[in-house]
Amino acid sequence: MTSTLTALVYLGLFLSQTVRTEKQNLSKPIIWAKPDFMIPKGKQVLIFCQGTPEAVKYQLYFEGHLFLQQSPKQLGRRNIAMFHIPAMTPLTAGQYKCIYRSKKLWSNPSDPLDLVVTEDFGDTSLAPTEHTSFSDYWDLDLVTTEAEFEQDLASWDHTAQNLLRIILAFLVLVALMCLLAEDWLWRKRAQEKANGASSQEHRRRFRSQRRLNK
Repeated sequence: MTSTLTALVYLGLFLSQTVRTEKQNLSKPIIWAKPDFMIPKGKQVLIFCQGTPEAVKYQLYFEGHLFLQQSPKQLGRRNIAMFHIPAMTPLTAGQYKCIYRSKKLWSNPSDPLDLVVTEDFGDTSLAPTEHTSFSDYWDLDLVTTEAEFEQDLASWDHTAQNLLRIILAFLVLVALMCLLAEDWLWRKRAQEKANGASSQEHRRRFRSQRRLNK
């Protein structure tokens, strides 16, 4: 029984370590564009990628190929990289994704961002002017994206904790079942041993009685 409990303890430690390792997997970053995903031909566009606060490098992929990479701009807990496309053309229209690196791990790709080039200049109120610098874009929608990102992290952490609790509860149940089975087997062996001893004593007394009768 000791060996069984020891194996269960080691199994629990292994599963707990596995869950902690899975929690270390990096969440996918958030990607968005300014002024919009539909960009008039010839106009510039800024692509933002937000990862965890520990991100040290970002890579932007265009149609599955590495397009740009850079280090993030730190704004407190807002770890964001900005990629600048000076002029949109049909050659730069398509699907973009980004990833980031934290320590030695690379994250999963972000959700795809599809940029479309248009002929209509449309609303250019968000386009940079001579009085507007790129840094003005950093505060646009950051509160929302940061909240969404933290919500994803909290959701994953909650899921991992629930998974660990379920695994540990299962191990406790298995251990209790093993204890009950071991106790039942011990009682069965003790009863069989007692019955065997009683039978031997009965036979011994029977033989003794026969000898006395002779």
